[in-house]
Amino acid sequence: MKAIYWRLFIARLALRWISKPNLGDEVIYQGRRWVLIQGVRDPIWALVAGTDRVEVHRDDFRKVPGLRAAWQSFRAGYRFYMTSWYSIWKREGIQPWMRGCQIWAGDPPK
Repeated sequence: MKAIYWRLFIARLALRWISKPNLGDEVIYQGRRWVLIQGVRDPIWALVAGTDRVEVHRDDFRKVPGLRAAWQSFRAGYRFYMTSWYSIWKREGIQPWMRGCQIWAGDPPK
């Protein structure tokens, strides 16, 4: 039962990723399609298009809309939580120190 609870919890969290920039997302910047390749310095993101690479503030690009893009973002979020957090949460639940981590794509759960 714990496994099902945490999988559903993770699916709910992954839905938050659809509207947020994620590694691998296609974005529009200066009228061109780019791919997000680095976001460790958020709000500054690294974008690549062919051999061109730029670093851009997240307010200066927008995600490519569409079902494919939404599905890709959801999958990226789900995969992240399943590989990095699922076994920990299933074993220990969400500990107070985890709420301060930048993993929630919004507010941490209560």
